[in-house]
Amino acid sequence: MFASALAMPVHRGFVSLCALSAALAVADTAFAQQSLPTINVGGARRVVTRGPAPRAARPSAPSPIVTAGAPATGPAAPGPAPFIPAGEQVWRGPTNVVGYVAGGTSTATKTNTPIRDIPQSITILTQQQLQDRNSLTLNQALQYVPGVTVAQGEGQRDQLTIRGQPTSADFYTDGVRDDAEYYRDLYNIQAVEVLKGPSALIFGRGGGGGVVNRVTKKADGETLRAMQVSTGSFGRKRVTFDVGQAINDKLAFRLNGLFEQSYSYRDYFDMKRWGINPTFTWKPFEKTFVTLSYEHYFDYRTMDRGVPSVNYNASPAVLAAQALGVGYLYPGYPAPTGRSTFFGNPDVNYAKTDVDRAVAMVDHTTDFGLNIKNQTVFAHYAKFYQNTFANNAVTFGTNVPPGLNCAGSLPPCVQLSGYNNETPRQNIFNQTDLTYTLQMTPEIKHVLLAGMEFGNQKSDTNRNNARWLNPFTGGANINTFYGLPTVFLPVVFTNSQFRRHTDLDVAAGYVQDQISVTKYVDIIAGVRFDSYSLKFVNNLINPTPTFDNYWGQTLVNNVGKWSPRVGVVVKPFEQLSLYGSYSRSFLPAAGDQFTTLTITQANLQPQGFENVEAGFKAEIMPQLLFTGAIYNLNRSNQPVSINAFYNVLTNTRTVGGELGLVGQVTKEWQVSLGYGNQHAYVTSSDRQPALAGGGALFTEKGKVVPSVPQNTFSFWNKYDVSSLIGLAPGVLGFGTGVIYNSKFYAALDNAVVIPGYARWDGAVYVKFSENISGQVNVENILGSYYYASAHNNNNIMPGAPRSAFVTVNAKF
Repeated sequence: MFASALAMPVHRGFVSLCALSAALAVADTAFAQQSLPTINVGGARRVVTRGPAPRAARPSAPSPIVTAGAPATGPAAPGPAPFIPAGEQVWRGPTNVVGYVAGGTSTATKTNTPIRDIPQSITILTQQQLQDRNSLTLNQALQYVPGVTVAQGEGQRDQLTIRGQPTSADFYTDGVRDDAEYYRDLYNIQAVEVLKGPSALIFGRGGGGGVVNRVTKKADGETLRAMQVSTGSFGRKRVTFDVGQAINDKLAFRLNGLFEQSYSYRDYFDMKRWGINPTFTWKPFEKTFVTLSYEHYFDYRTMDRGVPSVNYNASPAVLAAQALGVGYLYPGYPAPTGRSTFFGNPDVNYAKTDVDRAVAMVDHTTDFGLNIKNQTVFAHYAKFYQNTFANNAVTFGTNVPPGLNCAGSLPPCVQLSGYNNETPRQNIFNQTDLTYTLQMTPEIKHVLLAGMEFGNQKSDTNRNNARWLNPFTGGANINTFYGLPTVFLPVVFTNSQFRRHTDLDVAAGYVQDQISVTKYVDIIAGVRFDSYSLKFVNNLINPTPTFDNYWGQTLVNNVGKWSPRVGVVVKPFEQLSLYGSYSRSFLPAAGDQFTTLTITQANLQPQGFENVEAGFKAEIMPQLLFTGAIYNLNRSNQPVSINAFYNVLTNTRTVGGELGLVGQVTKEWQVSLGYGNQHAYVTSSDRQPALAGGGALFTEKGKVVPSVPQNTFSFWNKYDVSSLIGLAPGVLGFGTGVIYNSKFYAALDNAVVIPGYARWDGAVYVKFSENISGQVNVENILGSYYYASAHNNNNIMPGAPRSAFVTVNAKF
């Protein structure tokens, strides 16, 4: 009954909130007359989302995203009831948040579940962590997450490698897909959650290595008047504000805003961005919440793809093999140049993004405890970028590969290329979730979830290659002297490469049961079915068409896939849980952004992800969580680009482990520590080994997956020293942290090594009054010269030098 009432056709428009509210009211009356089992959510907190509650109440402060304020601690005159009753959760995200640690989350299972009862590795970056480390963007925040490597993303998008799986699409906002390619800011974000391993049961396709979910700030009725101003190195100028309150006992609003203009340690870089996000929450009935939210976000920046690599070996046989792309006898390294050196023409390089995102959500709980959530999201992404960059290694001497003979330039030389790309996208998604807690016996409890998701995504990809020097006959590449790689030569983008349009329809249904079998054992089991239909249209008139690429070509790729998940949690005592889990996910052959499809790919089986994981979670102190996991993650049917015209299919495996420590060691000392060890490599390839120049045998099998350091380590401390010098708590504090990555490869051919590095950061915190506070953050205190990320062998980004930023926070 509810499924038919709520799962209206939504992939072409919004759900009618009035009709939905009326349906909920009628359904509530009807169901209230039925006799159903008694609901017992357990614990000391009554939770709307009906997940397993903690076995015993712990002394903790409520999360700012789930409560409107703490209950009174002493006798007081009766006041108005809080907009959201204390202890209830309406929106998904972290719960029981105290400083750096979250006691639970409702994102991993769609039910409010303690962290120690979730059979999955999870890292939650709370608002306090983000503020203390001065993490303003998603890339900055994720540098402190074990098992996650921040890739370069060509200087125009967030791109990650999670447990050896590269992704540009596994990003979510409040549990709904946000998969366009752009840089995400955190001005309106309450927390960042990183769920490791395949999570298709909750999130659908993709997410093979894990997903990143941003939890937005909500209109919860709390009175807020806050502003933050930041300045510092490279001309940073940034202002954010956060204003909110309950208008009356039925309506609350919140408004978050951002403006920033900054430069960079990289030559010619300029960045402007701004955002505005009003949110309203309406409470028509005591257990019904309707949320409306809209965000406009704009980002403009100079596009910069870093520096190339260099190979000093001038042996003709070796260079000939490298030119053919079939053999590398000696590894290359990033080219020795200043960390600010720009390769290309900065006058034409830029990326521009406009995001418009509207959300409507209804959260209703019936009198007998059935919770219903329905969320509709409409998002439009207008994205355009244009760039010139180094596309070959720097060559020395006279024995250089064909096509890069330094013609018209002095040796050593480097080759520059370029293109522009317009990638607009429109997303419409609707999710409906029904959750119910059933207490079978005093020792056995079920938390039942059933849901469905419908979506439509329309995307275009329009790309033009560069023409240097002449707008009609100019070549796509140009050689330049390595010592002067910043050029201002004429370049236009008039050489059409492709015009692609995709129309994707998704329909999915899922069920899940979380079973508590006595207080010592929990079992979670569920399955999801996704029906995926992609229509791909080639709109480019190709003068030399091939079987897989001609004008008007329309391909359809239909996929139906089951994604199971099962996990067991054993709790020998209250503060310790041991778990084992198995999960699967898939990715259609068109890939992360589903903008490339050929006749061959259309007939391929989807990529598969299979994860086996075991781990532990221990509360070694009331607010200090120690976690660990080992895993084996296999990926099959993964197409890998060898060059512009040739892909190979590979199977890969990532074997690894993680350790994490987060929370309060003492009342004054908070820590966040993460260590990851992972080995990601190719187990098989459909390309036969080839005999390369110089007698080298080359194959993808055994190659290490790029952007996967074998060891990563991060450690952040914050210590309140106020009491040591006779000040009130919170007046003076210090923070310090270390980020370490071991070496990794820039591409699958393992031809270029990116050296490992360590970076030391620090901070000072001062509270001037109850309403004014400030902090100074210094990154890379020792000024280490290092390389932070790579996109391929010749797009390598140097890390920033010593940088200092001052932030002032004011409340009114």
